[in-house]
Amino acid sequence: MDMAPGIPRNCQCGAASTVLTSTTSRDPGRKFYRCGAISGPNHLFKWVDEAHLEEFDILASRQAMMLNDLAEIKQDIVDLKNDMREIIGVIELIRTKL
Repeated sequence: MDMAPGIPRNCQCGAASTVLTSTTSRDPGRKFYRCGAISGPNHLFKWVDEAHLEEFDILASRQAMMLNDLAEIKQDIVDLKNDMREIIGVIELIRTKL
């Protein structure tokens, strides 16, 4: 089943995901997300550690975008302040000529 990256909240069938612990000899104690309703090939199965790494990557990307947006907003504020200084200068010049 193809699923979105990150922590799965729901299975494709709509059931909420649940976290279980593997008891197999291959992955003992490893936690995984599974469909909370049905276990099977067309339902959610994803290792928790892999989901968390994907989630960290998603969050890091969002954080980078937010930092970029913040830098742009800060530059916009600087530009607006400069524009306001120019407008105030023009207004003062007009007042002195009146």
